[in-house]
Amino acid sequence: MADTPFVYTQDRLVRGILIRMAKRAEEGRVTYGGTMEQASKPLEDWIVDAQEELMDTLVYLEKVRIELKSKD
Repeated sequence: MADTPFVYTQDRLVRGILIRMAKRAEEGRVTYGGTMEQASKPLEDWIVDAQEELMDTLVYLEKVRIELKSKD
């Protein structure tokens, strides 16, 4: 698969997400000295990292849910 220099979509929401992802990837590359593709660690560590990210997501969603409910 050839590298694509950019991806275009007419969906502004998707474009915004893609831009944020690209910026985040670049920040990570600078911070950690490489890309996710280059990163190496045991498979179980990747699973634990993903679980922790999902747990954080649940906490963020609960916070937003409570804030929205308090505005009713």
